[in-house]
Amino acid sequence: MIRTVWKDIRSKEAGHTQCHEHIWLKRGASYKANHALCMDDRERSLTELKDYYQAGGRLIVDAQPTGCGRDVAMLAELSMESGVFIVATAGFHKKEFFDDLLLFTWPEEDLVRLYTKEIEVGIESSGQGSSLYRAGILKAAADRNWQTDPVYQKLFEAVAKAAGLTGAPVMIHTEKGNDILRIVHWFQERGISPEKLLICHLDRTHYDIDYHKEVLATGCSLCYDSIHRLKYVSEQEEMALLCAIKQSGLTGQVVLSLDTTNQRLRSYYAEDMGLDYILTDFLPQLREHGFTDQEIRQMCTTNARNILNFA
Repeated sequence: MIRTVWKDIRSKEAGHTQCHEHIWLKRGASYKANHALCMDDRERSLTELKDYYQAGGRLIVDAQPTGCGRDVAMLAELSMESGVFIVATAGFHKKEFFDDLLLFTWPEEDLVRLYTKEIEVGIESSGQGSSLYRAGILKAAADRNWQTDPVYQKLFEAVAKAAGLTGAPVMIHTEKGNDILRIVHWFQERGISPEKLLICHLDRTHYDIDYHKEVLATGCSLCYDSIHRLKYVSEQEEMALLCAIKQSGLTGQVVLSLDTTNQRLRSYYAEDMGLDYILTDFLPQLREHGFTDQEIRQMCTTNARNILNFA
């Protein structure tokens, strides 16, 4: 079972999936930090989803978490109208992206109840109490000081406990300099299996295939979500990483995404790509580099089903 924002679906209903995207993000703290972090035009976001569906896309994870500009009612509306299943996210991002600063003051046990409720019961929508819309994944952001900052320590503990209570998977935002193995082991110490962890951004924060192999040996999955994000990684560098993953027989632990912003969506401001870029442009490049249909299906469908599936 995969929990999408407005209904649970059987895992086999999820076709091509991108596990770390942003299709709706209200203007707020994220926009103040970076003007690319705002997608609040309904018709533009809907057009992106429809183009994605037309190209063969069937599911995305919208990675905007609790208190950071997420709008689950809009995600549900966009999903129902486009035909694309959307998984909403509970948990937290970096401090600079929070609109609701009061969450920093909440006791750990209250945060656990909030995250658990958002997954199992419903998410409060526009101050009208709990809705029928639910999250299907948790998020933790490993800022550079995540182990020493008391607020991050509390947020991390709350996510780990909510994951244990609900069986929901956990995606982890990473930064350069993070000790990824330590993060994986930290969750293991709290009873969360590496198989429930999706480590994001390593293709741009730790560009080192040997390190990726070491991380994958724990049993977690990696989200290569910097495809065509050229200010971080060239297309050639991304392809080199994926070819090394293929040669190592590790395509069963990698998923592909774009980590979209308004600068990287055609219906907003991008000139050369949209949410459908992986389907229309990148998969043909993979085939040219010798990737089989089975390997592509693993990275774009099967692995995502396994990650998003509830225990």
